[in-house]
Amino acid sequence: MLLVTIDTLRADHVGAYGNQLGLTPTVDRLAREGVRFTRAYAHVPLTLPSHTTIMTGTYPMTNGVRDNGSFRFDGKRPTLAGLLKDAGYRTAAFVGAFPVDARFGLNAGFDVYDDNYGSRPAGGDLSLLERPADAVLAPAYDWITGGGRSNPEPGTANPERTQHPAPGTQNPAPWFAWIHLYDPHDPYDPPEPFRSRFSSDLYSGEIAYADAALGRMIDRLAASGKLARTIVAVMADHGESLGEHGERTHGLFAYDATIRVPLVIWASPALGPATIASPVRLVDVMPTLLDFVGVRLPQTDGRALRPLFLDARADDPGSAPASYFEALSANLTRNWAPLTGIVHGRLKLIDLPIPELYDLAADPSEQQNLYARQPDKAKPLEQQLDAVSGSAGKPQAGPVDRETEQRLRSLGYIVAPAARTKKSFTSKDDPKTLVPLQNRLDAALDAFKAGDVAGAESGLQAIIAERADFTVASERLALIYKDTGRLDKAIAALETALHHREPDAEVMATLGGYLQEAGQLQRSLEVLEAAIKVNPSEVDAHEKLGATYTRLRRFADAEREFRYVLSIDPNSPMTYNNLGSMFLFQDRNADAIEALSRAVALDPGLANAHNGLGVAYARTGNLGRAADEWRKALEIRPDLTDARENLARISR
Repeated sequence: MLLVTIDTLRADHVGAYGNQLGLTPTVDRLAREGVRFTRAYAHVPLTLPSHTTIMTGTYPMTNGVRDNGSFRFDGKRPTLAGLLKDAGYRTAAFVGAFPVDARFGLNAGFDVYDDNYGSRPAGGDLSLLERPADAVLAPAYDWITGGGRSNPEPGTANPERTQHPAPGTQNPAPWFAWIHLYDPHDPYDPPEPFRSRFSSDLYSGEIAYADAALGRMIDRLAASGKLARTIVAVMADHGESLGEHGERTHGLFAYDATIRVPLVIWASPALGPATIASPVRLVDVMPTLLDFVGVRLPQTDGRALRPLFLDARADDPGSAPASYFEALSANLTRNWAPLTGIVHGRLKLIDLPIPELYDLAADPSEQQNLYARQPDKAKPLEQQLDAVSGSAGKPQAGPVDRETEQRLRSLGYIVAPAARTKKSFTSKDDPKTLVPLQNRLDAALDAFKAGDVAGAESGLQAIIAERADFTVASERLALIYKDTGRLDKAIAALETALHHREPDAEVMATLGGYLQEAGQLQRSLEVLEAAIKVNPSEVDAHEKLGATYTRLRRFADAEREFRYVLSIDPNSPMTYNNLGSMFLFQDRNADAIEALSRAVALDPGLANAHNGLGVAYARTGNLGRAADEWRKALEIRPDLTDARENLARISR
């Protein structure tokens, strides 16, 4: 079984869904030969929550993952990979970007979880770490055809426990592979020749590149015989606004541009061509695929879709269940009004302070809000929405007990959540009202990327002055201060941000890291320990706490923190680098060589790890290897003074 998710792919940019640009011949062919669902809906316009719904068949309030970054799937619910593994399948995942890194929990049930795309972003980097489609598909092809692990280097998550035959030999065990292609996600930067062909529409260029890369792999799998008796499911996790309704990318609103997605299921010879008109949902994917292979279905929020194309009478759009959706990121990170809603039949309700109702059949671009004129049509949908979400608790990234609250207060930068949580929202808090603020944030970040530091700063400062609880602006301003060498200002900006929001372990982890860099080790320790009290699963807080413990020479505590991070995120080169540095502090040179070798195997571009390896080899008398490592470090970072001085010292 092959599950392919193409991140940020709008349905109307796929040929099988009406696009005329010829961007997606691979997906179009699968749709032509298999089953195409004309109206498929995501439940969250964000990567991690949407993939969690796909893998668990459950809504976000059921599986607990409501936003990127600050939430983690706890593994308590059955997953598609776990159930297939229990049924005797080999399982592997090959993901393209940090939002679905192993640290966020979607590695549950996978024998191999290949998120090996280099160093994890530290301190909330302004760009997300990713790797292109070809770099994701190559190890996936090797694993599928070879029957073994994609990545023999140390750090592979959950290594398979059984022996596998050599590449090219037959393995009777069934397999399940999930491939996640991130390319269409912003920033749009397709490789040649797609960049030249789509120079005025780089988003389409990214789609065309990802589809072409997928097509090459599928052709190779077919030639190898690996597609015989194999189900292939291809879908997007969400779409992209591209400026519609004032939204540049995705995550803020939930119009069809971002929550209507392509969904195609292909199998030869089990499925003939079919087009399904009934609305379906991403929570239906997991039960559908399990139903296909005869694995007993757990309790989910979805349904198996096979009856729709086995019996034409079952494909009745009027009897299809409603689809719940939410977009809570702006509420969780900016204290804007939470967005929830429901699609049923041709009607769509968006529950906000300024409520919205659309007739999708008559108004597919959602320009005519019918709520005020036709409240009678909205009422049944409001009742359905209440039935789905009424009992759902407030999204919680981590618990905050009384002791933690008091400790946070004592640190001087957090106000108790009970004093600040907004109980009701008005039209002033509606994302439709505030989207210009978001666009000003994007403009400031674009200015910074273009080298206009002063313009970016003034833009962010104006946003903060206008709306202090838009704390993302303070966080981004802190990053700019940090990246331009003004660490004291970065610390002050983060402390200001934390005064205007509920305790946020992710922001606290960043602050703790900055304090550590500033040499304020005791303060860093207090902030990072408090962050873990807020959210024990905040991996970056554990990572940075380990580094602070190292600086304080509390080596046993530091190693405990680094081992914890590696238990969650086994492919983290930065953690192996930090672990190796800690061993160097203790003159544990053999251990340092092992850890730092793992770091550079996972990310050859880690200059500090090469420098540390050089130090460890020099201490053990291997000056030749030491010199090689220092030269590699200087090739990556010519400004790395330590490596240059170390090399000069042995050259005298």
